[in-house]
Amino acid sequence: MEKPYIPISCSVYDVLEVAAMKKRRLIFTIGGIEQELLVLDVYARGKEEYLEGVDPLTNIPHILRLDTIESLFDPVDQKLYSPKAC
Repeated sequence: MEKPYIPISCSVYDVLEVAAMKKRRLIFTIGGIEQELLVLDVYARGKEEYLEGVDPLTNIPHILRLDTIESLFDPVDQKLYSPKAC
């Protein structure tokens, strides 16, 4: 059974929405592992929020529940974000 969803920081959610609109690449850390994804969409399903992305090297699609993201790095703005709760 999955853990209850914990909303991420509103400012980080905004970063993800802009990345989806501009189809930008971000580097996510999940479970201590870095993964670069081209962000395609951010959406809610029920009371949980998700990110749809694709690995730019392999074209493998990924769906991330936003509260699993430990950190994200925006290589364009050179900023590191920690998505703690709102």
